[in-house]
Amino acid sequence: MSSTVLERRFEQRLTELSAMWRGVSAPPLALATAAVTWAVESDQDLTSIPAQLDALADELRQRAILAGARQPPSIEALAAGFAALGFRGNEENYYDLRNSLLGEVIARRVGIPITLSVVFIELARRFGLTCEGVNFPGHFLIRYRGADGVVYLDPFRGGKRLDDSGLRRLLRSVRGADAELTAEDLEAAGTRAITLRMLRNLYGIAVNAKDWSLALRAMRMLFAVNPDDARVRGDIGLLYLRLAQWGEALTWLEEQKRRATSDAERQALELRIVEAKAALARWN
Repeated sequence: MSSTVLERRFEQRLTELSAMWRGVSAPPLALATAAVTWAVESDQDLTSIPAQLDALADELRQRAILAGARQPPSIEALAAGFAALGFRGNEENYYDLRNSLLGEVIARRVGIPITLSVVFIELARRFGLTCEGVNFPGHFLIRYRGADGVVYLDPFRGGKRLDDSGLRRLLRSVRGADAELTAEDLEAAGTRAITLRMLRNLYGIAVNAKDWSLALRAMRMLFAVNPDDARVRGDIGLLYLRLAQWGEALTWLEEQKRRATSDAERQALELRIVEAKAALARWN
């Protein structure tokens, strides 16, 4: 398939993504997060993802650990079932691109904290349990509010339960030995926040690999999901500049300059705009 056709297909996906997020309510979690795959493969069909999650739930019902259990099962039983299905963190190849793609995580049963959390949340919902994502620093978690209190779970460790001391240890492994838990560290993450974090993860992987085309697609999708993020326009312009797509770079950089809120930002953008204009002049 030609690059022109692929680019056109990706632009169509961006239109679909924008429409998906234009409604009053957020799209379903599984659909929203599966759409991250479009940054890598814009022809990917997402319609099978809910059925794949249904099949996982059916498989889990047949497991001895849940067979005959009360309904809904306890969160502990569900976590044990999640581990029994083979879901685990991919510690060996943490930055493997596939760890950030929901369909791949379902198929391979390995991933990173946030994609494993999406699978867990979706399985829990199919068993009548409501879990929410937690935007924990450096390591996404799950929270369940039950009759016996609040439970924190780490799907990367097979659904391991974390008490206060476990949460502090995890935080200090990210922020240093003196870090203390705050309410912000345990902030709930809705569908939009989860999707944006997944896209930022993908962007980070692309930058580390110097795959600027993938980085651009991830950033374009970030903008489609959250067009109010003022920083993204400038980042998109800089990525187009890196890819020597001068006209597109100018469009995004000039728009960001119009919206800039400080003289320092406007001056920095103007330098890049001059660079893009000079490059365009050389090619015309």
